[in-house]
Amino acid sequence: MTGPPLVPACPVAVRPSAIHGRGVFADRPFPKRKKLGEVTGTIIDARRALRRIAHHQKIYFVQLDQRHGLDCSRGNEFGRLNHCCAPNCYLRIIRHRVEVYALRSIRRGEELTIDYGQTPHRAGMKCSCGAPRCKGRI
Repeated sequence: MTGPPLVPACPVAVRPSAIHGRGVFADRPFPKRKKLGEVTGTIIDARRALRRIAHHQKIYFVQLDQRHGLDCSRGNEFGRLNHCCAPNCYLRIIRHRVEVYALRSIRRGEELTIDYGQTPHRAGMKCSCGAPRCKGRI
């Protein structure tokens, strides 16, 4: 008798972060270029979302194109990726899907981070990533 197919355990966990609030941590080591998963959420109007989040300190948003964005506030664990000036992951956007890949080899227990790029905040946001060459602002 065969049962339902086994679903692989999520390779990450959300825990308190030294960078900011809660972050995403590797539950096992990952090799460079490995796809770690996808950021999930709701597709929304990007222009309206950018105006709204410009007044908030926490951002759960990925811009997909000029008109669309992904609201990650109620998505999966990957929506909690923190910014780092020396990130260990990157995002790849394919047809409104946001995939997360390892930029370099990642150790078990290491926090997964991405470079947020530009922020909709006029004065930027303070960066507390702790990287040796931290820019101080996002």
